[in-house]
Amino acid sequence: MQKRRFFILLAVCVVAVVMWFILTRKTEKAVPAVIRNQTTSPSQTSVSSAPALATPPPTAESQKRRFLAAYLTPISFYGKVVDQHGEPVFGADIILAANDKPLGGNATEYTRKSDRTGLFSISEIRGVNLGVEVSKLGYLGIPPDDLKITSSGVFEYGVPSVTGPRLPDQSNPAIFTLHKIGILEPLVKIGEKNFRIRRDGTPLLISLNGKNSHQVVLRCWTKDLGRPEGQNKYDWNFEIAPKDGGIQIRKDGFGFEAPTEGYQPYDTIDMPATLPFGFGGWDSNVNRSYFIRFDDQTFARVNLTMVAGGDHFVVWESYYNPKPNSRNLEYDATKPNPTP
Repeated sequence: MQKRRFFILLAVCVVAVVMWFILTRKTEKAVPAVIRNQTTSPSQTSVSSAPALATPPPTAESQKRRFLAAYLTPISFYGKVVDQHGEPVFGADIILAANDKPLGGNATEYTRKSDRTGLFSISEIRGVNLGVEVSKLGYLGIPPDDLKITSSGVFEYGVPSVTGPRLPDQSNPAIFTLHKIGILEPLVKIGEKNFRIRRDGTPLLISLNGKNSHQVVLRCWTKDLGRPEGQNKYDWNFEIAPKDGGIQIRKDGFGFEAPTEGYQPYDTIDMPATLPFGFGGWDSNVNRSYFIRFDDQTFARVNLTMVAGGDHFVVWESYYNPKPNSRNLEYDATKPNPTP
């Protein structure tokens, strides 16, 4: 799935290249002769006695030449692979995909291995952009992000890039990160599973160990009924509270060790209708990730999506470690789930 997302991102960048050439063709403006003849000092402006002639717009043929030339841009790339602690990763597998076929076809792929310092490089290739993805057995790849380098990245060479990563050089290689898998213990996994939840605050109990203990209580209050026609927003609230334990937000998607401190009795989501739409504003669906510590010093991590609209339900996924005092919540999918 991660590799598919990576190549989708690469394909999007190809579309962006085409759109850039279309837009630059449309936005190139004729430059008056008076400006072309202007010197560095305004007081010394020289104006030709001949009538001002506008610069002719670029022809379709010239635009085609620019487009094809972008795919022939020379590429020299330098990268480094590290783990989540910044330590070099030796022997990582690197796939480099150069978009060098302007008239269609798959990108040309190259492979490399990282050396003992985590470094790798490639040169004497061409393309409008270069997609890079790193991996290694025993490590987890970090999902693609079009704004930064994770375990993969796309680098623009033939066209300008404002939001993409900088182009690396030998002194400043691009840094790719892999998450090294630690010591794994059997965890009780639940989900990904949908649980219906009432909109009137009726508690929903989910047991993390598959028994009638180590439970989490969820409640939702929604005022979506009876609102005026055409009003899409409404007030809703959500609360999650472990029974006989505490909870805190898990901010790092690759944080697999539960903290020892910082737990609260509950966490809430408050969504008043007065909030604007948009990022960080009103939404009927909210994602959360949590660490949970029970009073018997067992720990869990939870991922959930509260869907406070329509049928109302919670998309739930949890990992519970039944071993007391073990804060290790890294899941090994190859080991049997100890759920009774």
